[in-house]
Amino acid sequence: MRDNEAVYSDALPADPAALAPARHALRAWLTAGGLPAEDVQDVLIAAGEACANAIEHGYRGAGPDKVLVHATFGVDRLEIVVSDRGTWRPPPLDRGTRGHGRRIMEQLMDKVTVEGGAGGTTVRLVKDLPPA
Repeated sequence: MRDNEAVYSDALPADPAALAPARHALRAWLTAGGLPAEDVQDVLIAAGEACANAIEHGYRGAGPDKVLVHATFGVDRLEIVVSDRGTWRPPPLDRGTRGHGRRIMEQLMDKVTVEGGAGGTTVRLVKDLPPA
């Protein structure tokens, strides 16, 4: 499937109950795209963390909204973008017992960028792919 670009998009409710169905749909798309099983698992964990963070932090105290997931298989890389339109909250200085999600994403993916501001947060996850 990687001869041409393949695209996946989803707009899931900002509700933790939406995470499992979204994960199943993304798994099916990644598998159909020929991503090796060990990479599928890594991508699902990283994307799941980004989605959970968008739900928990992006919309805290706000009304219901959507978390947008857009994934693209290119010839040599997989890119997943998770975005919300919530409010940006910088990480606390002490981090406490939380705040390990970004580190997890960085361990599982080849590149992770997080951009946040008044209009929401966008997390970009990139996995380099071997030649098809």
